[in-house]
Amino acid sequence: MEKERELRFTFYSLIVVALFVVLMVRLGYLQLVHGAELRRLAEGNLIRVQVIPAPRGVIYDRYGRILADTRPAFTVSVLRMGKNIPSEETLLMLADILGMKVQDLKDKIKSSTLPLYEPIRIKRDIPLEMWIRLEEKRYEMPGVIVEIEPIRYYPYQGVAGHVLGYLREIDTAGLRALADQGYRLGDMVGKTGVEALFDRELHGVHGGRQIEVDAKGRLIKTLPQVDAIPGDNIVLTIDVELQRVAEQELRNMMRKLREDPAKPFKNAKAGAIVALDVRTGEILAMVSEPGFNPSVFAGELPLDIWRSLEEDPLKPLTNRAITGEYAPGSTFKMITAIAALETGKTTSSEMFVDPGVYWRIMPKKCWKEGGHGLVNLETAIAVSCNVVFYELGYRTGITAIAKYAQQFGLGSATGINFFPREKTGLVPSAEWKRQAYASKLPGINDARWYDAETLDAAIGQGFHRYTPLQMAVYAAALANGGIRYRPQIVKEVRKPDGTIVSRFPPEEMGRVEVSSATLEIVRKGMLKVTQPGGTAAAVFFGFPIAVAGKTGTVEMDPRLGRDDHGWFIGFAPYDNPQIAVAVIVEEGGGGSRAAAPVARKVLEQYFGLYQPEEATEGRN
Repeated sequence: MEKERELRFTFYSLIVVALFVVLMVRLGYLQLVHGAELRRLAEGNLIRVQVIPAPRGVIYDRYGRILADTRPAFTVSVLRMGKNIPSEETLLMLADILGMKVQDLKDKIKSSTLPLYEPIRIKRDIPLEMWIRLEEKRYEMPGVIVEIEPIRYYPYQGVAGHVLGYLREIDTAGLRALADQGYRLGDMVGKTGVEALFDRELHGVHGGRQIEVDAKGRLIKTLPQVDAIPGDNIVLTIDVELQRVAEQELRNMMRKLREDPAKPFKNAKAGAIVALDVRTGEILAMVSEPGFNPSVFAGELPLDIWRSLEEDPLKPLTNRAITGEYAPGSTFKMITAIAALETGKTTSSEMFVDPGVYWRIMPKKCWKEGGHGLVNLETAIAVSCNVVFYELGYRTGITAIAKYAQQFGLGSATGINFFPREKTGLVPSAEWKRQAYASKLPGINDARWYDAETLDAAIGQGFHRYTPLQMAVYAAALANGGIRYRPQIVKEVRKPDGTIVSRFPPEEMGRVEVSSATLEIVRKGMLKVTQPGGTAAAVFFGFPIAVAGKTGTVEMDPRLGRDDHGWFIGFAPYDNPQIAVAVIVEEGGGGSRAAAPVARKVLEQYFGLYQPEEATEGRN
């Protein structure tokens, strides 16, 4: 029995020894033959998916000039491995190179909601010098990676900033609404303008590749990948050279008004311009000043710049062309004339006497001391005779005036494609005032409509409020015989290979119920505005193309320390209209002084006659 136990012990001992020998041989083999490879695996190699950002689609002007494109840029990111972030030493080194605080780096990393092992973007579009320093220290900063990704680029800088809009990095809240459409945290998305309205088309489809990295985030090798699909391209109706000249000349005019030694208009710092093709409704230029440069939003936007834009009392991020609401001043007088002619309250042959004061209801002065004397309707438009239009307003009444204003699209959204934030404006009427009083709107303390308010409305003062875009549509309808087109800002959407996805042809929104004879009378009066004796004659002296127009001045309350606004609306050529333009200069004084000269420059550029006068103010 004892001997049997010894044999069993010996047997099991030999088995243990044999297993130990086999294990040692195997360990030796792995150590000597595959040591390096196993060491690498032991350090924690990982396969992770790296997103390949899709290049954003290109935005072109109507002639194929690039307004927005993408370019390659260096982006610094940090790779978080599990719950670990890069070491204190690495963060100190990175903060020094990037010019950031270490705590800000830590906060950004810890606040990230990205999945583990996906790079956390720290800084976009770093300069070349910074990239060189990072490359020099790359092996001393494990977990820090520098990738090349596309970034938005605007060749014309601040030109057409409000039309193009700007981009911002998507946040967690925004991602919830877009995640199922292929967006990811950190993507740049459009916030305003065309960049926002066509963001899905412009965005494209991200690609991806698998890469093998070690535990310190260092690339070992790249595995198979799926290429990104660039976004669709957008072709606008804008003529960027016309846009550039319009912006430049509006800034020039405002500067001249502020610096005028005889009569400075120190608050002439804002305005808007809209130029339309009267045959299609296509927007050729849309200007809002002051503006902004969308390029500053493409990379990292410093907080101080964002605050300066947000807190600026002139609101440079606001598109005045579609959201600014102004009384039209004397540019409204064509509506009053149309209402009086169409209701039989006057004729083209009637002669009026303007002694300088209108005595019916209450004494109201004409803008010209002593009046204009004996005038017919066409001349009354040309010289902007207030007394004639007071009388026409009294005869016609506010209801008929409001009716024809609405037919020209005033007081309602123009229907501009893809700009949903436009304001509707306001056509005053007795019914409107009753509703406004019932709603207790500010400034409405009496529900009754008074004849004196009709007189103010007849010359474009009082409660009227219209946007520059509405005024341009109004001018275009006068030019083309009464057709009101939907204003278009986009012509086409195209695939990167040029295939047309969508096209936006001209679209009629309505036609005014006004006789061709009435329109002809009014247009002749507008033509006389730019001819000898008219309020804009001096401005258009020597201009080789016949222009029909109307100046306007919006009276502001001097007790508030505000100067009058200046308007000009018009179209050209008179015999074969192509372009309509509306210009407003806030607190620039009369329209003939502030707005009409800018309109001339816009028309000069459109017809190939433009010659810049001097160096202009730039925009950063």
